[in-house]
This record gives sequence, structure tokens and C-alpha cells, in this order.
Amino acid sequence: MRSASKRNRVFTVLAIGFLLISILAASLVIAHLYARNNNLSLATPELIEIILERPKRGELVFVIDDAGNNLFELEPFLLFPGPLTIAVLPGLPDSIEAAQRIRDAGKEVFLHQPMESLGGHNPGPGAIFIGMDEMEIRNIINQNLDEIWPVAGINNHEGSRVSMDEDIMTIVLDICREREIVYLDSRTTAETRAPAAAFNLGMSIGERDVFLDNEQDRDSIIHYINRGLHIAEEKGNAIMIGHVYTPILAALLEELYSSWMDQNFVLSTVSVLIGDGDDSLRH
Repeated sequence: MRSASKRNRVFTVLAIGFLLISILAASLVIAHLYARNNNLSLATPELIEIILERPKRGELVFVIDDAGNNLFELEPFLLFPGPLTIAVLPGLPDSIEAAQRIRDAGKEVFLHQPMESLGGHNPGPGAIFIGMDEMEIRNIINQNLDEIWPVAGINNHEGSRVSMDEDIMTIVLDICREREIVYLDSRTTAETRAPAAAFNLGMSIGERDVFLDNEQDRDSIIHYINRGLHIAEEKGNAIMIGHVYTPILAALLEELYSSWMDQNFVLSTVSVLIGDGDDSLRH
């Protein structure tokens, strides 16, 4: 009986060993075919990463609004190691230079289009307002785009009142479609009609999930970043908006970047997330 039991154990070990060798051999064949079809060496880190890749926990998009007021505030964000979408206000002294520096740094440029808000606050140069006709809206937005072109998309600066007007949002989205760029709804009001306008046009748009820096202290920003991480895990992605004028934001994003990579989050841009951008901007 002992001899039979021993033979069974030996057979089991041999069977497991054969199975593991078969799996390894199959993996090497697959790796070889993948490498040959994609012009990779079997020893490249890229292929090793593909073979060993863990499931991604979610895609994170950080949007930095209000660039263009000055270059000093912008500079720390250009040094961030991952992708960012940075939205530039039109008609300011540094709007054109800011957009160029963002592009030179390999980041994504958006037009931060000023729009009328419910509070009556002046949204700044190049704004659109309730009561404007379609031609006036088109002329203003196209002029703003031309000023800092090329850009990957538009998002609204303020705009809680305009965002509630589906007719105006249809015009804005139609301009995006004509210029082959994307739109991000900053959702400055829960009553925004941008998603409805996009649906009627058969377009996909982005929608802000979290504002990071309504309060500009470290603990608050970390709290809202963590909320964004949770949203990304739940629904696959999260769009988080901060501002160039928040002194600690750029340094905090850089400090946390490696931990997001270690947790297997992916960083991307708005246009890539929506599906129309340069996929090389996804890290």
C-alpha cells in the first residue's frame, strides 16, 4: 500500500510539473508570436510588462483650469511626469504663450471657454452669454480657438447659466464637431443640458467628476483626489479638475504620482478618455 501511495505521489508531482512546463512553453510561443508581429525583442521591458500586466484599477484624468493669467503659476504643472489636460483662458496676456508651452511639454491643451454664470460674475474676455445669436457665438468661440490653436478640446469656464441652455450647448458642441475636437462639461451646475445636447447630436462628451481645490489646503485636496480614485475604481475612470492658481496642487500631484502607478491606475487625458486623442498620452 505504501509503495502504491508513493507511486501516486510521484505521478502527481510529475503531472503537475508537466502541466507547468506546458503552460510556460505556451506562454513563450505566444510571447514570441506577439514580439514578431509587433517588432519587439523577447527581452524588452515593453513585452515583459504586457505579459505580466495586472488588471488596471481605473483611468485618472487631471484637468488644470485657468492657464493664461501668468506663466509662473503654469510652470510647475509642465514638470509633472504624467499626462495632463490644461485648459487655457482666451484673450489674456499669456494665453498664446501658455498654450505653446503646454504643447512643448507634451501636455494636452484645451480652450477654457468663458460662459455666463448664474451669479452674474464677469467670466472674462471671449465669453458667450445668454441672448447671443448663433453667428455671434460661433464667431467668438472660433476666434478663441484660433488664438491658441491647435487644441484637443473645449471645457467651460464658469458657465452655469449658459450650460442650462440646450440650444446654446448644441451650438457649442456643433463647433467642436466641425473642428474635430472634444468637449468636457465642467458641470458647474447640476442642471447642465450639455449631456442632452450631446445625446441629440450623437456625440460623446466628458463630464467632470470631482473638483479638487474648492478648498486649497492639502488635506482637502487629498480627500477629493481619493474620492476620484474611488470613482475610477467604481466606473472605470474619473475626471478631476483643479486650477493653476492653487499653490500646492502641482507638487502634490507629483508627490502622489508614483503611488497611483504602484496601485495600477492609469493616467490619461480628456481626449484620449473620450476616444479621439493620442493614445500615447495614456500612461
